[in-house]
Amino acid sequence: MSTLRIIEDLQVDPVANATATAFDPIQQALAVGYSNGTIRLFTQHTASTRLRTNGTSAITHIRFITGYAALVCIDHVGLLRVFDLETLEFCFDYQVPIAPTCISSFAGTSWVLVGTEGGRVYFVDCVNGYKSDYSIGCLAKPVAPVAAVATHPLETEKILIAYANGAVVVCDLGKASVSERAMTVGKYSYESPLELASSSGVWILDAGWSPAGDKIAVSYSNGVIAVFASNGGTLNPMIARTIQCPDIQTPENIQQAATNMAPKLSCLGTIRWCTHGETDRSFLVVTSGSTTKLQNYIHILSTNGKNADVKCSQDIVLESSFELPASLLSISTVTSSSPWRNGNDGVVELAALVGQRTLVRKLHILPDLRICSSSLPGELEWCIVPVAQQFAVEGTLSTVLNKALLCSATADSAVPASSNKAVLQLYCCVDDANTLSLWCTVDQRLCRCDGVSLNLDTLFRMVGAEGQITSIHFCALSGLLAMGTDSGETFLCLLTTDPWESLAQQYTSTNQLRKLALQYYNMRPQQPQRPSTQGNRPHSTQVDSPSQQHLGLQRHRSASLHDGGFIKRKSKRLSSSFGMLFRRGSSASGHIRENSKRQDDAGNAALPRDTDIDSMAWKQQLDKLTLEMTPMVYGLQFDPQQQQLLSGHTQLKDADTSCLSMDMSKQKDGSLQLFVLPFMLARFVCCSVVKVVAGEHGLVAIAYSNGTLVVVDAINQKVVLADNINMPPKADSASVSDIFGTIDGIPVAITAMAFAFVGSSQQMSLLVGTSCGHVYQYSDFTKPPRLVGTAPASPIIYLTLETVDELDKNQLLVVGTMESVTLYHLYSPEPVATFQPSSDVQLLSMRAVHLKSGWHGIAAIAGNNQLVMLCLPGLTVDSSLKLPSNVERLLHASDACINDSGQIQILGSGGRLMKLHVTGAATEPADSSMQHRCYDDSLKPPPQPVRKGITSWLLGKATDPAADIDAFLGSHHRDLLARGGTRPGTRLHTNVLQPETEELPSLSKRSRQDSKLGEIDKSLDMGEIAETKQLLERRGQQLEDVSQAMDQLSLQSEGFLKKIRAYNAEQEKKSKRRFGLF
Repeated sequence: MSTLRIIEDLQVDPVANATATAFDPIQQALAVGYSNGTIRLFTQHTASTRLRTNGTSAITHIRFITGYAALVCIDHVGLLRVFDLETLEFCFDYQVPIAPTCISSFAGTSWVLVGTEGGRVYFVDCVNGYKSDYSIGCLAKPVAPVAAVATHPLETEKILIAYANGAVVVCDLGKASVSERAMTVGKYSYESPLELASSSGVWILDAGWSPAGDKIAVSYSNGVIAVFASNGGTLNPMIARTIQCPDIQTPENIQQAATNMAPKLSCLGTIRWCTHGETDRSFLVVTSGSTTKLQNYIHILSTNGKNADVKCSQDIVLESSFELPASLLSISTVTSSSPWRNGNDGVVELAALVGQRTLVRKLHILPDLRICSSSLPGELEWCIVPVAQQFAVEGTLSTVLNKALLCSATADSAVPASSNKAVLQLYCCVDDANTLSLWCTVDQRLCRCDGVSLNLDTLFRMVGAEGQITSIHFCALSGLLAMGTDSGETFLCLLTTDPWESLAQQYTSTNQLRKLALQYYNMRPQQPQRPSTQGNRPHSTQVDSPSQQHLGLQRHRSASLHDGGFIKRKSKRLSSSFGMLFRRGSSASGHIRENSKRQDDAGNAALPRDTDIDSMAWKQQLDKLTLEMTPMVYGLQFDPQQQQLLSGHTQLKDADTSCLSMDMSKQKDGSLQLFVLPFMLARFVCCSVVKVVAGEHGLVAIAYSNGTLVVVDAINQKVVLADNINMPPKADSASVSDIFGTIDGIPVAITAMAFAFVGSSQQMSLLVGTSCGHVYQYSDFTKPPRLVGTAPASPIIYLTLETVDELDKNQLLVVGTMESVTLYHLYSPEPVATFQPSSDVQLLSMRAVHLKSGWHGIAAIAGNNQLVMLCLPGLTVDSSLKLPSNVERLLHASDACINDSGQIQILGSGGRLMKLHVTGAATEPADSSMQHRCYDDSLKPPPQPVRKGITSWLLGKATDPAADIDAFLGSHHRDLLARGGTRPGTRLHTNVLQPETEELPSLSKRSRQDSKLGEIDKSLDMGEIAETKQLLERRGQQLEDVSQAMDQLSLQSEGFLKKIRAYNAEQEKKSKRRFGLF
């Protein structure tokens, strides 16, 4: 019985918006919540991990419980859920009665605080599964939503609650048992000047403690920052300022601030009072924008040293401002080590949620308090600019390239450079910004190879190209990369460690290339056109070629560009996936099959030229064509400034704070850094390139839409092969315009190509598959092609040579179409074996694979969401593996890549990515993306600083904050585990209603039957107690709901009374005006 299985490695969905972030400095883990209800964890040394949330509502708040293997999140419907980070399992949940607006936690404890729209603050123990019956009602009049809630950085008992209507309250939980008034130890407010007021009112958007806990910073919707001194009472702010104006507490300054305030600074958002992780400087992080939803600026204001000794407005200085490319949703701090001061101590980075389609960006805060872009985990970087196309990568990486790619892919220290991990999968991608990048998989992590980047728009502009990328192929062993365009131009690039390496034999300046481009794009048939004498076919003309030979030019689109033949994405590029030219859907298949069977007006079928070719004439034509076409292969060379523009690397200047960059040289540690170096341009005739294949010895095969095939020797910068599979050779009058001209009838298109080493001599050959099912072999580029295989009138989508028996060394030709897979001996016309799926199933992609378990065969993705594993040489079905259900929606609009080790990558619309692999190991988990261990027990938080506990007001000494909070909030609580949940760290789901009891030896002389009866009575008593407890909990929940409803009703009634008073006042004014009193 076969043990082959499919393992799901990775899912990335850039379409799902990132909605919340949190960072754990101990585990160095970044948690990201998404709009589809999923949560992903990005850690330092492992691949990303998905939590089993089983939810669909957007995650609005997320937080780590410091010191515990627990993560808490709240979704859009107000459901609070707790997860175990060791098992990645759901533990328990709690439905917050009122819509949550913010969340915070007590440092050193497992309790979190949840602020709500009704102004009430709830307390939940996220480790022991308790919801405290104690909550803090709205302390503002009228009732307003909680804009921010924060615990004191040094004292456990103090809580800061900021209400949206402008009230800022400091509560002391140690005095809560006395009265609510005694608990409120400070109440602060800021009366906004009329000059800075808006029609919609002035609202608090965020608030937070200073690092020492003696001051409070508040941000307002009218662009004002207020700093209060936390010394009790009801006070006006000690400092009030805007981003531009340092002081607005005098009438002159207020008028100046209102006049000079820019729209981008008119509304503030998030505010954090932090200390820097490297310099211990204190600073404020403030966001701003024109409205609360259009926040796209981040400002850093220094606050006079480590302890934020702010006494006047001159102590707060604006250091830098950073403009985001899109609107900002929220930010969270990324700290270096200390988790104890609300996550704002030792901040080195900011995790920002940016854009209409919200993505994660990490912003690094330099020691001089400037902001610049920072590196991201591979999956987050994938989402920034969604990948639109992925292209084939052939062969195995050389040792040098593997080492350099590994270092470049792990530059963010996610995987140590000394690791023995190898690059498992490599692929080229083109994103929506028309930038080519190289990605790989290292230790099941998706990594972008830093430095391996090419700005295609810049490259095209420099050489005068106007086309779009249609095909890319990368030979991993030699590092040669070829790119074809729909305008007929082909760029050859090299993956190199030296961006200034000299590769071409002869260079052409970019100015000369732009001049040649003007002629090149006017090379479409310009000769005198005469009516055709071969019939009255529509749009048929005769064109004089340079050799005075007539070509019948048909103006319809060729078969390779027929509607449905390609999938067009947002850009004009045409997408071709791994090993194939045509889309593998039913519509594309029908078009190709129809074109291959149609006939021209004379009744002749559209078949390729005769297989019996005059070798002498073919050789003479080849010599003339290569002599004419070799000067059209131009060498490219760029100066340092141009190279920086091409690769996207710019030197970081003192005045440039927009991004970090890498120097165009080797890294300081001596590791190799790779770059994509364009070094050659093949520019023949404006005819679309449909496929390119790069070989190991510098050979590049280029297939054009009219059936023309050109092979370029990149080492010697010359053309070694030029042929058209639709035209017979012309020894005397052959020219470039001849083989690139359009023939009468329907041309046969080239749909698959592959370089292969044939025979014992390992001679390099080129295999070419066509849309009518023929396979040609160019074994020697001085001899005509040889027909080595045929498929029944179906386009070839995959070609390769495989050796089944290492001792026998017999090579088998594998020919794949959408309807079948056929095996041939290389020089035998009869098939060895054939596999055909059912009539209603098509094969979308296939590849010969060698698994680590020793299995060797063909892996084919079928249209019925199955992966068919075919054994060689019999092509028998070893396994038919069901793909994950979420793959099905990607397959019909996707590119599917399979490499020779069984790694599968599926790219869907919008950049959706799924990675799978086939394994023969029975012990491997079914979903590796949910089994990565992301919690390290050996990592412990640093010692917690001395804090004042809740009992300090009575005992006069510091106590354990966790014990204080548990004693205060846990005295009366609702058990959230009663519904079958577990606490983090518990491996088994135990029934809390029937606790485990220890059987003690009986000291009396009662019989065993009496003891059984006693146990039964005890269980009955416990059941009655549990039912009573549940009843009381339901009554308590009902009373709480009634209380919340009454609060809402009173709020609505108060608003209604305000409207009545305003109406009465207006009527009174009207009556007074009527009697002339005004």
